Amino acid sequence: MYHKREMSVGALVLVVVSVLFPFTQVKAWGGGGCRVFMVFSYHPTLRWHMNAERGLRDALKGEGCLFRSFYMDTKRHPQEAWAREKAREALKEVRDWRPAVVVTFDDNATRLVGGALLGTSLPVVFLGVNAAPEKYGFVRGSRRAPGTNVTGVLERHYFALTFKLMKALVPSIKVCAVISDDSYTSHVALDYCRARESTFPVEIEGYYHLRTFEEWRDRVMDLQKRVDCILVYNALTVRGPDGRVMANRDVYRWMMANSRVPDCGVWESPVKYGLLAGVILTGYYQGYYAGLKVKEILSGKSPAVIPIDRPPRGEIAVNLARARTLGLRLPLGLLLSARIYGGRE
Repeated sequence: MYHKREMSVGALVLVVVSVLFPFTQVKAWGGGGCRVFMVFSYHPTLRWHMNAERGLRDALKGEGCLFRSFYMDTKRHPQEAWAREKAREALKEVRDWRPAVVVTFDDNATRLVGGALLGTSLPVVFLGVNAAPEKYGFVRGSRRAPGTNVTGVLERHYFALTFKLMKALVPSIKVCAVISDDSYTSHVALDYCRARESTFPVEIEGYYHLRTFEEWRDRVMDLQKRVDCILVYNALTVRGPDGRVMANRDVYRWMMANSRVPDCGVWESPVKYGLLAGVILTGYYQGYYAGLKVKEILSGKSPAVIPIDRPPRGEIAVNLARARTLGLRLPLGLLLSARIYGGRE
């Protein structure tokens, strides 16, 4: 029922966009004509967005591009009505600014802004998308040649490799739990995680979406004697006692002070802020890889024949401070190939 309603609203938005956006054919623009409009699902200070934008800009160095940003702020305002209103505002700015390419960051910007632009002559490149691109209608041929004006970079986390890394660090691990906040992105990502479960070297005790810090605290303490490790996907929309969204760093700090179960993540920030390890997906390489696709479009290539795929590999990250707290001795050979956090100065 939800999907039918979403598709009907999306179709209506597309009709409105087609009327309001009488796009002429967008040519390959260089120099001062290279205008890139970036639509971010979340807020400007989110490190993931900052790193992804840096990667995008690095990939486009030398192109002389002008950039413009729009932030939908849907982590701090997760209501669907808010997201749709922000998408309408973003589409108005696109109409007024007339970019050569629109780049959408993460699922909300991609499904609502990228989805509204589907079928127009304006190229769209997405990044950080958890859902299958087919769900948003972006694939009419194959992912190798999508056949639409939309292409991009999928966000596919290295869940299996992260559990294999944890087994290498702590061989006694057998049973793990997966916890996350209660956001749209997290639900999509954990659905992907479930689909990969047969490839994991551990048993999964359960998947938990936690809305409040009280729920988070109670669940983590409940898991202390039931599992051998905890994988944290996200803690970006967890609400504190005052009803406001907490800083994810504060959620991880509480875990470091109160949990004695080895933990892991699939992003940079959880490991940086204290979780033991993970094979991480970085915003920088998502942005850089998307930037290479934008560069192809600016050189004259159609997005219809630019593959929808993901960066080829993740990066091992380890927090030495957490290892010391847990009393773990880590293999030297593994550390030599890892990004290290929490080391002594």
